Amino acid sequence: MKLVKFTTDENPIFINPEHVVSVKKGMKDTAIQTLADKYTVKESVELAVRLLGAEEVARDITPALPRSIDL
Repeated sequence: MKLVKFTTDENPIFINPEHVVSVKKGMKDTAIQTLADKYTVKESVELAVRLLGAEEVARDITPALPRSIDL
């Protein structure tokens, strides 16, 4: 089992990359959602996904829909 060390506000945490569901950018930090819990880490999104073993960073470039659609 491979564990990756991330830094948080309190103590460093170790996350198994096989259990990661999503990695999202927050205002200042990065949120890592695993099967068990959600963690907030200090690393950037790009660094976090590289540490977790991703070769590419998938980005959502879908434009947001307007609030109201007139038909």
